[in-house]
Amino acid sequence: MKNLLLNNGTSLAGKFSFWTILVPVIVIVLLVNSVFVISPSEEAGTRWLGGTPMTTAPLTTGMHFKVPFFENVDRIQTSRSVYTLNALDVYTNDNQKVTIDVSIIYQIPSSAVMNLLYHVGRAGAFDIDGTVLPVVRDRALAAFARYNTLTISDQRSQITLQMRKDVSEALLRLFGVDTIDVQLTGIHYSPVFDQSIEEAVRAKNLAVQAENTVAQKKFEGQQKTVTASAEAQASVERATGEAQATVLQADAQAKAIATVGNALKTNPDYVHFYAMQRWNGILPQVVGAGSIPMIDLKGADAGK
Repeated sequence: MKNLLLNNGTSLAGKFSFWTILVPVIVIVLLVNSVFVISPSEEAGTRWLGGTPMTTAPLTTGMHFKVPFFENVDRIQTSRSVYTLNALDVYTNDNQKVTIDVSIIYQIPSSAVMNLLYHVGRAGAFDIDGTVLPVVRDRALAAFARYNTLTISDQRSQITLQMRKDVSEALLRLFGVDTIDVQLTGIHYSPVFDQSIEEAVRAKNLAVQAENTVAQKKFEGQQKTVTASAEAQASVERATGEAQATVLQADAQAKAIATVGNALKTNPDYVHFYAMQRWNGILPQVVGAGSIPMIDLKGADAGK
């Protein structure tokens, strides 16, 4: 009897210990699964067993409660998000392929949360990027189709503005998403187009070089013409000066001869005076037989 009572006490104590541990564990699990926290950068909604939405307005920052194991929480980021679309092929109005990189900064307002969570794509925030991508691709294609490939670099700012306007209007109209900015981060031309541009630039440089050579030759020719003209003018002036000098010298000699001739006519002794002026005082070294030319000093003295 004593042993039976001992066994019953031990069994009750074991069961009591089991429930003492299990009940708190269950309570803790239920509490943990019934409480969730929404961060400042997101908003959320709940669904019953993954199906029917339980909230009509998005849940904002703070701690919230749900039915554990029966209610699912769907979160969506409402802070500014950056979506980058790389290697997007577009075509210009001259049918040239251009590869671009586009970066979009957008924000989901509270008014669009429930629509994006449960009425666009799959329930939850799984298809947000897939929702934005087709719109961006379509508007980028439309924007580049208005421009020629050769003018893209010059009109890059206009293209970016057009893309920003088109993407913003489309995302707001279709999904209620606010577009903060659209940036055209990269433009990549095809290798064939790059080669054609290089050849065109090279041809243009050669043409400019040829024009410069022609201009240089023309300038050199003009310089030679001016130099030849100046030299010819100088030669004419020099010849004219020499001719005038010769005439003046001849006139002077003629006047001198005439003056001497008149002096001889009027004064025969002028011959002796002229000879005395020209004589250097040295007698001739070779003379003819019987003749020694001398100056007649007597005649000169007589003249005096």
